[in-house]
Amino acid sequence: AIVFAGDYVDKGSTSSSVLAFVRELQTTFRDNVVSILGNHDFFQVLDAALEYDGESNPHPLRHPQHDYAYSFVHPEEYVESGYSPSRDDDEELMKAIHDALQYVYDRRMEGDVRVCTTDYCVKDAEAGNADLFTSVPPFLNDEDLANKARERLLTWRNEYAQGLYDTGLLHWMVEQPLLALVGDTLLVHGGLGQNIVSYAQKVGDKKGLSVEDALYDLTNRPFTSFFKEGLNDAKGEGESGVANSIKGRMKEGFAFEIILNIVQHRGYFDKQTGCQEVESVLSYLQGEKINRICVGHTPRDYAEELCGGKLLASDSSLSRSFRAYGNHYCPLNDLYKNDAMGQSCSMAEFVDKCDGSVSLLIRESPEHEWPARVQHLTMNELMDLGETLDEL
Repeated sequence: AIVFAGDYVDKGSTSSSVLAFVRELQTTFRDNVVSILGNHDFFQVLDAALEYDGESNPHPLRHPQHDYAYSFVHPEEYVESGYSPSRDDDEELMKAIHDALQYVYDRRMEGDVRVCTTDYCVKDAEAGNADLFTSVPPFLNDEDLANKARERLLTWRNEYAQGLYDTGLLHWMVEQPLLALVGDTLLVHGGLGQNIVSYAQKVGDKKGLSVEDALYDLTNRPFTSFFKEGLNDAKGEGESGVANSIKGRMKEGFAFEIILNIVQHRGYFDKQTGCQEVESVLSYLQGEKINRICVGHTPRDYAEELCGGKLLASDSSLSRSFRAYGNHYCPLNDLYKNDAMGQSCSMAEFVDKCDGSVSLLIRESPEHEWPARVQHLTMNELMDLGETLDEL
C-alpha cells in the first residue's frame, strides 16, 4: 500500500493541486492507497466548511488558522489555485502582503501579528496582538492600500473555500480518516497519547468494542459523519452548495478535542519519555496485533525508525521549495518579489526541486525485524536518479 500521513496543505502555493493528486490516487486505487489527515488539513476543513463569526458562533479555535501570520496556506495559493478570477491589481496587492509579512518575519513577530480580514479579528488584535493591515508597513501609513489588500484577501479566502467545495476536494477531505490501521502498523499524523488510548479502552469496555474500534468511534466516525452531513446540507440559492455554511459544531463526546490532540501530538519525540509512551500505547493495542506506530507531523532530516522499531517517524521535510527560519511565506512567483526582499527571505535557499529526503526501509516479511535494509536519498538525488534511468 501507498500511505500518505497528512499535511497536504503545507505552506506551498500548490496545496489544492496536491490535494487533487492524492485524491486521484486514492479514488483510483482504493484498496492500495491510504490517506489520513494532518493538522494542517484538519484546520483547512474547519476554515472552509464552518460558518463562524466572533460573537454568536465563533470559530471552534476562536480564529481560523489563516488569521495567523504563520498559518498553513501560502498567500500565492489563492491566485495559483485557479479558484479566483484574475484581477488587474492582483500583483500589486499580493506584493504588498508579501512585503508586510517579510517585515513581520524579519523581526520574528509572527506569533504576535494577525492577518485580519474581519472586524472581530481586528478587535481581538487590538486587545493583545497587532493587525497586519494597521500596524505593519507598507500598510501602516497607507490606509487606502490597507483597505484594498484586506478586502481582496477576504475575497480570495472566500473564493478559495468555495473552490475546495465546488471541486469536491472538501468533500473528499472529510471522508479521509484521522487514524488508520495498515498491516501491523497504526497510522496517525501526530500520535496517540497514553491518556487517549486509556480513555478509548474505557469507552470500548462500556460498548463492547475493541480499543481499535473505540478509537475509530471517537475520531473517524464522528468527524466524517458531522462534516458529510453538514456539507450535503450546504445548499445555496441554486443547486450548488456554499462553503462556510455549517453553523453547527462537533459536540459528540470529546471527538473534537481528541482529534485536535492526535493530529498535533509530539510526545513520542521527548528524549526522556517518548519511547515509554510508545510502549505504553502499544500495550493497549496488543490484542489488535499492532506492533508499531507511524507518525508524520514532527519534521526530521530523514524518515527513521525509533524506539527499537516500534515508531516510524516519516516526516522528512519533503514539502517545501525553499528553506528559511520558520518556513516563512517568501515570494515564490517572480512577479511578487521586490528588489530588496526582507532578510528572512533574501537568506532563504530557493531550490528548483523539492527539498527534503526519501528513505527506503525494507524488511523481508512481517515476521522479520525492521529494518533489514535502509537507504536515504535527498529528493534531488532521487530525481537525478530518475533522470539517469530515463536516459538509459
